[in-house]
Amino acid sequence: MEKFRQITESRKEYDEMNQFTNEELLQIFLQNQIGVNKIADEIGQFWDAVPDLSLFSLLYNSEKKTIFSDYPEVNRQFLAAVELGRRIELAPQKIVGEIFGSRQIGEKLISIQRRYRQEQLILLCLNTKNKIIFEKVIFKGSLNSATVHPREIFFEALRVGTNKIMVTHNHPSGEISPSKQDIKFTKRLKECGILMGIEVLDHIITGSDNYYSFAEQHLI
Repeated sequence: MEKFRQITESRKEYDEMNQFTNEELLQIFLQNQIGVNKIADEIGQFWDAVPDLSLFSLLYNSEKKTIFSDYPEVNRQFLAAVELGRRIELAPQKIVGEIFGSRQIGEKLISIQRRYRQEQLILLCLNTKNKIIFEKVIFKGSLNSATVHPREIFFEALRVGTNKIMVTHNHPSGEISPSKQDIKFTKRLKECGILMGIEVLDHIITGSDNYYSFAEQHLI
C-alpha cells in the first residue's frame, strides 16, 4: 500500500504540473538557479526572445544560446531539458518481445526463469499486435492472497495503457502443477480483467524444463 501511495502522489504531482502556466513553469526551473530578485528579469528576457512557444523550434542555435545570456550554464541546462523533452515525446515505444503463442513464450520463459531461486511474478503488457511493450516484476515470494493483489497488476497495465496482459511466475522446485493459490489467483485476475476491459491472455508457470499454461488448459 505504501508503494501504491507513493506512485499515486507522484502521479498527482505530475497532474498538478500540467496545470501550471508557462510563466510558472519557467519560475520553477529558474528558482534554484538564479536569485529570486533576478527571476522576473530573466523571464522577461525569455519572452522577448520567444514571444510564442511555438516559435522556439524556429530559432537558430545561436539565438537559443542567448536566451539567458547572463547565465550561460543555466541556458545550457535549459536547452538540455528542452531537448530531453523533445526526445521523450518522439521516442518510439520499445518492443520487449513478441508473442506468437503460449508454447513460444513458455519455452522462452523457462530459459530465463529457471535460474531464479525464489518465485517471481512478472507482468507482460502487450500491444494490439501482441508485441510485449512492457514487463515488470510485480513481486518476489510465494504466490498467495496476502502478498499479491490484482490491483498491483492492473495499476501497471493502466499506466502503460495496454488492454492485453499476461502474467508468469516460476516454481523453483521445478514442479509446474498449479497450486490452489495459483488457480484462485488466476481466476480472480481474469474476473478483474473482464470488469476493467483488460484481457488476461495467459498465466504461465515455469519449472526447470517445462511450463504450465492456463490458456492451453482452457482455464483462463
